[in-house]
Amino acid sequence: MTKFYLGLIGVLLLAAGCNLDSDTVVVPDVEDEFYLELAEDFENGNRSLNWKLRTIESVGCEDAGIDYTFHWQEGQTLVLSINQVLTSSDCDPADEPARALVEIGTLSNGFYPVSIALRETLEREGTLRVSDSFFQIEIESGGGVLPLRERLFRMPEHTLWGYIDHQGIDSLSNAAADFYAELEQITERQVLTDGHYGFFESRNNGDEIFFPEIAASASTTLAFQRTLTADRKSAVIELINTYRETYEELRLVIGNTYGEAW
Repeated sequence: MTKFYLGLIGVLLLAAGCNLDSDTVVVPDVEDEFYLELAEDFENGNRSLNWKLRTIESVGCEDAGIDYTFHWQEGQTLVLSINQVLTSSDCDPADEPARALVEIGTLSNGFYPVSIALRETLEREGTLRVSDSFFQIEIESGGGVLPLRERLFRMPEHTLWGYIDHQGIDSLSNAAADFYAELEQITERQVLTDGHYGFFESRNNGDEIFFPEIAASASTTLAFQRTLTADRKSAVIELINTYRETYEELRLVIGNTYGEAW
């Protein structure tokens, strides 16, 4: 059987920072340094690129946002202005960063100039490279905005990924193994270049899959990525539904490049 692991990949949850209520206040003492993470979206089966922003330091408030503007300059340059970190006056205290999601859109292969300004006082230039197999961003050093990872590998078409959490229950452990054995019969093994794919990290050509540690305990989880052709989707859905009905405590978390989450 394929060998599975969970790894230590930090999951960045999405939060839009520009839709805040009238009680919004500016947090003045947050450092002007942000992480930028590349993320590929598959909504409705259409591929697009997003930038996930978050402050490097905690802002001490849950659900804090980042006010920003984004536009295309002359149809080619990606221009991002990070204006300020915002939080509501009655926020719940939490050791959390501020976050925002910047929707870049669908990009053709090529090189795109990037310009990022921080509160109109600090500007950083960079380049975004788009290819069939990966996105890569480089931003000049000197503070301000740091890429969390410079390269994001693009998921091959028809990719199915996910994990099965049996929660350490013996009967569910056997059920998880049975589920994966049946899944192997209706999907195909897929070889991946080692690296980060947004939802997971691939190692050993895709035979070892690392999901974020907060998703489930490594000791109780089987993780996988496979090729799923469109004509087999109904069979996979039926398999998932059967195991969920039979084993209510068995946790199945599954996504695909068709833009579906099962």
